[in-house]
Amino acid sequence: MSFKKEKRPEIRTRIITVLLVLAILIGSSVVALRFDLLSLIISPGRQLFQETTGDLQKVIFPPLATLRRNISSHLNIDAILEENRLLKTEVEQLQQEITTYREAIVENQHLKQLLNMKRQVSCPVKVANVIGVDLTPWRAVIKIDLGRNQGIRRDMPVLSGAGVLGRVIEVNPSSSTVMMLTDFDSRIAAIIQRNRARGILKGRGKEPCLMEYVEKGIGVEPGDKVITSGLDGIFPKGLLLGEVDRVENGPPADLFQTIEVRPYTDTDTVEWVMVMLTKE
Repeated sequence: MSFKKEKRPEIRTRIITVLLVLAILIGSSVVALRFDLLSLIISPGRQLFQETTGDLQKVIFPPLATLRRNISSHLNIDAILEENRLLKTEVEQLQQEITTYREAIVENQHLKQLLNMKRQVSCPVKVANVIGVDLTPWRAVIKIDLGRNQGIRRDMPVLSGAGVLGRVIEVNPSSSTVMMLTDFDSRIAAIIQRNRARGILKGRGKEPCLMEYVEKGIGVEPGDKVITSGLDGIFPKGLLLGEVDRVENGPPADLFQTIEVRPYTDTDTVEWVMVMLTKE
């Protein structure tokens, strides 16, 4: 009787265990079945969504990518343009500095030439800057920035770094007018340095100067140097005027040779001059 009572709880426990296992198995099957059903229901919608979004991506993304590239390129172009602008400004500044340095070098060379010329004269001199040029074809005159207040007087000789430029013909308080040796009215007493032949150097504007009154039979050759003779009472003796460029004897009836002289001074480019402070 007691044996039966002990067995009943054990059988009940086993039955309950079996029922729990069955319940778990059935529950798992139901859950799996639900997932399968849900997957069957969702799968077509997911596929349709993927296809739709894929088509949208094909339509939307290329223009967006192009737009992004254009924006990026535009930003890069702006940066490049700004960099080019800065570089251009820097180049312009450097060019201006180079121009300033070159101008200083050229000015220094001119002043050195004037200094060398100064060593060749015995009287005091003053350096002047050319501030004006007469552009009429038949005149060869310039204006300088020294005048009566600086001790300049009429007929004072004016030199360049290469030789005689001309003489002062008009004096104002702070400026003066200089007639250059190429002016049609210019006359300077001259001699050929090699053979001492005397003559008058006459200006002819843009053409080479003429050395007049040199008799035929006096040997004059191209390359001979022409200097001042000092006989005109204006220019001291021995200043460089120019170089013989061409010699012609002309017709037999002519008593004098035709001698063309090219001045040493380039009257078209002169910027600095030296006034000889000769006594009145």
